[in-house]
Amino acid sequence: MHTPSKTPAGDSAYARYLSTDVLLSLQRDTEGLADPDEMVFLVVQQSSELWLKLAATDLERALRAAGEGHLPAAVRMTGRVRSHIDCLTRQLDGLDHISPWAYQQIRTQLENGSGFDSPGWRRVRTLAPQLSDLLETELKSAGVELEEVYRGDPRWEPLFQFAEALLDLDVACMEWRSRHLRVVERLIGTDAVGVAGTPIDVLARLATRRFYPRVWEVRSRLTAQAPTRYTGPARTPGRDKQNGNTP
Repeated sequence: MHTPSKTPAGDSAYARYLSTDVLLSLQRDTEGLADPDEMVFLVVQQSSELWLKLAATDLERALRAAGEGHLPAAVRMTGRVRSHIDCLTRQLDGLDHISPWAYQQIRTQLENGSGFDSPGWRRVRTLAPQLSDLLETELKSAGVELEEVYRGDPRWEPLFQFAEALLDLDVACMEWRSRHLRVVERLIGTDAVGVAGTPIDVLARLATRRFYPRVWEVRSRLTAQAPTRYTGPARTPGRDKQNGNTP
């Protein structure tokens, strides 16, 4: 028969391992909140920093793997970073439940701070572009252009997977920026200025910034080089007419 542990909940092995006493003390007491919804804001923002810390940790692992020529490991780590950013984006849904007026009370607690000061995002923003440099190094070492990598030659499959992992990460980061912009607009309006004096239109421009322009540009070059005429099996006039096509 199982005997319940007499260890206090705050002093359990679980609590000690996760340092829950410290973690749960990082939010203000209910009596000290500028508005009850400030608890939502604090939890979402603080947990965002944890996801960004995890993203930065795996970015460092991806950089190390790519630098040592282990592209499959770099692809796997980059995929994990993308997953962390996806989680970061989804949790912003919690901020949609804060009313605009409640946020006006909350933002007074920020003084002149803003998301631009996020240590986690600054770290990710510093590390992520370095993967592009490693892609260029691998291409140069293999003696191949990126266009050739994308033409389907199985010799370049590891490079193709690495380039696509960078694109996936870029998409995730742009979606996070875009979702963050929608949250800000929902809370303070589309023409307002943030607490740090940053106009909303600056955030809008940043939402389209790309870490890996090369893996986007190659698609345009491939499209320009692709055949523009139908090169499949010969069409029969009767079938073309039946399908509504003109020869």
